[in-house]
Amino acid sequence: MSLRARGVLAALLVSTVAAGCTSVSTDPQVPLSLQFDSLPALAVVVGDTMRGGDLQPARVPAVAYNAAGGVLPDTQVRLVGIDPVSVNAFRQLSGLLITGRLVTPMVRVVAQAGAVQSQTQTFAVVAVPTALSRTAADATDSLVYNGLDTSTRFVDTRARVLAGTTPLNGLRVRFRVVSIPTAIVDSVRLVNASSGRTVASVLTASDAATIRLKAYAKPAVNITGTVTLEASIRARGTHVPGSPLQFTVRLVPFSLAP
Repeated sequence: MSLRARGVLAALLVSTVAAGCTSVSTDPQVPLSLQFDSLPALAVVVGDTMRGGDLQPARVPAVAYNAAGGVLPDTQVRLVGIDPVSVNAFRQLSGLLITGRLVTPMVRVVAQAGAVQSQTQTFAVVAVPTALSRTAADATDSLVYNGLDTSTRFVDTRARVLAGTTPLNGLRVRFRVVSIPTAIVDSVRLVNASSGRTVASVLTASDAATIRLKAYAKPAVNITGTVTLEASIRARGTHVPGSPLQFTVRLVPFSLAP
């Protein structure tokens, strides 16, 4: 039994004893605990399946365990809306996939396996995206690659997902580096702006998908150049208009910084 499964089982046994129950089923097909603490995204497009970091339909990571800590089949797990609006907003497909039915700002869902129920997770069902774009302000992104403080050698760059003129939040946008100026930098990295962890995709939030570009400059370089990035998003099995979207970030030395 894994350490995680042991912890889940121990917690459940404690709560079971506290509730006055004196027996726990050892049937390997009976769910005893359930883990459901995240979703692949915080939104799904109406008529589409919730997508993960690779922009493909992504399984909801809900896992049911038996008394021995063994993982039970996905067929034992159901995703249940906890209010009438949530019930009508989505549909569960085989393989623990979520598809959007009706545009809904907040869907509240739990995972259920037998008599065991998880904590609530929330997501939105949003309109079909009509564009992936950048604003005029985004086009001026620049990075001082040789600043005295190495921790500041980054720039946050953005792409927006729109339905008409309305920004859509909670959807995954994938980023990749297309080219770098090898005369200036040895490498660049794309990281999550909050955690600093290397990532390939981020969720749209506050009306944009924001990713941090970090540069690792060669010594004694004092010229300008550009990094070319690409952003992409898919919905209903195809790229959203404007996707993939290529754009550049200007690299400038400290002495030439505006």
